[in-house]
Amino acid sequence: MIKIWFLMALMSYPNTPAIAYKGFGGYLEKEECENSRVLAENQISAFELRRGNTVYIETFCMEMEAFNSSLRKNKEKIIGNDA
Repeated sequence: MIKIWFLMALMSYPNTPAIAYKGFGGYLEKEECENSRVLAENQISAFELRRGNTVYIETFCMEMEAFNSSLRKNKEKIIGNDA
């Protein structure tokens, strides 16, 4: 079974009843996703601070199934970058 790991960020704003969701593109391996979590949190935090928002960010890596065509395109990009 083919899997891709997505990075999901949940953000909560003061005086706002909802939690905002921001999903990031897929990673082929869980380790790739876990390694990207801190970078994503820092980028989101910096963006929100520039906008004057106070935000609490928590990120998670979630396993998702992928279509064969999407996985094939991603692998071709990776192989093309290594050449």
